[in-house]
Amino acid sequence: MVQKKEEFKDLRFECLRCGNCCVDKNTLVNVTYSDILRIKKSLNLKIEEILEILGFYIFDKSPSKEELGKMVIPPIETERGLAFTGLKKKPSGECYFYDDKGKKCLIYKIRPMFCRTFPFTFRIFFNKEIANKAKIRMQYTEKGIEYCPGICENAPLIDEDEWIKVGKIAIEEMSANNILIKQWNEASQKGKITPTARNFVLTILNLEKKDSNPD
Repeated sequence: MVQKKEEFKDLRFECLRCGNCCVDKNTLVNVTYSDILRIKKSLNLKIEEILEILGFYIFDKSPSKEELGKMVIPPIETERGLAFTGLKKKPSGECYFYDDKGKKCLIYKIRPMFCRTFPFTFRIFFNKEIANKAKIRMQYTEKGIEYCPGICENAPLIDEDEWIKVGKIAIEEMSANNILIKQWNEASQKGKITPTARNFVLTILNLEKKDSNPD
């Protein structure tokens, strides 16, 4: 009997370069502001070019507070309503940076953390008795279980320590990103900013300037 992926006692995975995660029409590649800055710097993009590769995906209907609470990366206020920020998709549903002929990612070395951690998701569990002690745990994502052939009985056991290191970086970047989004949305609701996609990107670029000029 074939064992179900979610029932594996130990985590097994080997990327087979199948491209499923790059071409699935229902998979949105969320990006943090750190992802955007990495891509911008590596490809030497100007703001108009950044806006060209990003998608601001609007909800069909406003999400409930419960739904918002479950989101790893919350949506931002834009001129068209709440939107997820992610890599743009081609009309066929493929990622903007997926090379269909070569069957590869064109920005693999600087791919977003969402891609880098796939097919795993990471969560922090705090020690109730020791406030400053926490542990990172990982598991397969629902999408990974759904369509990733690299998760199988014959796949090698993962190097969990190495993956946890990647997960820690991802959690830190997402946390910083979510703080930015919270500040952005609050400023928008109070009328302190004009919530447009362009202004959001400009805000991110200003963060880069502050980092390069700490004084």
